[in-house]
Amino acid sequence: MPDLDVKVGSCSAQGKRSNNEDTFVADLREHVFLVADGMGGQEHGELASGLAKEIIPKVVRHSLAAHLDGTTAVRRALGEAHQAILQAGKETASSRKMGTTAVLAVQQEDQVWVAGVGDSPAYLVRGELVEQLTIDHTVADALVRSGTFTADQAKNSPWRNRLYRFLGCQEMTDEPDVRPFTPQAGDRLVLASDGLSGFVNADDLREGAARYADPQVWADFLVMLALERGSSDNVTCVVVAFG
Repeated sequence: MPDLDVKVGSCSAQGKRSNNEDTFVADLREHVFLVADGMGGQEHGELASGLAKEIIPKVVRHSLAAHLDGTTAVRRALGEAHQAILQAGKETASSRKMGTTAVLAVQQEDQVWVAGVGDSPAYLVRGELVEQLTIDHTVADALVRSGTFTADQAKNSPWRNRLYRFLGCQEMTDEPDVRPFTPQAGDRLVLASDGLSGFVNADDLREGAARYADPQVWADFLVMLALERGSSDNVTCVVVAFG
């Protein structure tokens, strides 16, 4: 992007878990940014999120080199990772389900394409505006969108952590929604695992974007803040700063 200086920061912490099933990509050269939160316990979650980290940037790079548009590149990358995780799940001796969330951002020239599968969100912080660019694919959030639950009911629901869409989900057939936007100077894009998003609110993002010019310093702070507020999960974020 010729008119904007782009910087990135990233941080991941194991937290109170026995291992870290989160992975991330913060590739300024290829302009690919990813957070994946593995599920399935121990090596299963690590394998799923590791496949996402390995496959998605490669497919994005090849797709853009073939002059495919950003939406197609993002969907193809998530789709190929999904199929690889499904196949890996079939080949494991355990019958335990294996999968991962994924929130992906791809920048090309003056556009950024964002897509999410699962409950790892992407936030755009632009001045006083904080907008979640993805939706959370939890049963509780789906019930809120349908009007069955209120937001408060969803917070206390046993369905708040139950995903109905993720990479490796056998029932997932729809292509992911892709949200393009044109970045402006001062924008901050935050990709997070739910170990962070559940403990950081819009005010934190608004204030932090104004306070921390260095995205690495802010990424470190956000992870520390989530842990201090009681997150017991793996905590990961990637912060992309457009200057």
